[in-house]
Amino acid sequence: MNISPPQIPKDLKEIDSFLVYARDALSEELSIRKIESRKEQIEGKEFCGLEIRESIFKNCNFGHCSFEKASFVDVVFQSCDWSNNTFTGAYFERCKFASCKCIGINMSDTVLKQTVFEQSNFQYANFSQAKMTDILFDGIDFTEALMTQSKLKRFVATNSKFIKNNFFQTKLATVDFTNNEFVAPIVSSVPIELKGAIINMFQAAELVSLWGIIVDRQ
Repeated sequence: MNISPPQIPKDLKEIDSFLVYARDALSEELSIRKIESRKEQIEGKEFCGLEIRESIFKNCNFGHCSFEKASFVDVVFQSCDWSNNTFTGAYFERCKFASCKCIGINMSDTVLKQTVFEQSNFQYANFSQAKMTDILFDGIDFTEALMTQSKLKRFVATNSKFIKNNFFQTKLATVDFTNNEFVAPIVSSVPIELKGAIINMFQAAELVSLWGIIVDRQ
């Protein structure tokens, strides 16, 4: 796995209103660079196609906003709430989500490269058809999240919860689940998605039923 941390410059500009800043950037078709946005409270706004680089969002709360086809390069999301936001078709490179609440976030059809997710809640998230390369999940609650028809390359997970996830047509070969909770995945009737996945013996005892095998526990 090859992950470089976000390249954040020291001379960030702390802005008073991300909403105003973003509207100006979109109207002039400019990218947003070197900003720090703190304690924003934004609901139901559209930021489609917005490009953000070398920036930090800290303690922000965005609800039901759309960042469809937006681009984030060298961006840190620290202690933010992104629940129920839409990032369909967005692009992330060298980004970091730390201590964030992202329940129900829509990350379908995204491209993610060299991105770290740590100590965050992604319950019911949608990562279907995502293309993920050099990704770290550390301390992530991924309960009942979707990751169907996705492509994973050098995907590493530790201390995370993968419970009742839909992995239909997502190949999990080489993904190591041994240091995670891995329970009741939804896969094909012949579970080809699990071929090559790394699991421990306790997980194997639970997953063997996917092959129609009954374990006698007496």
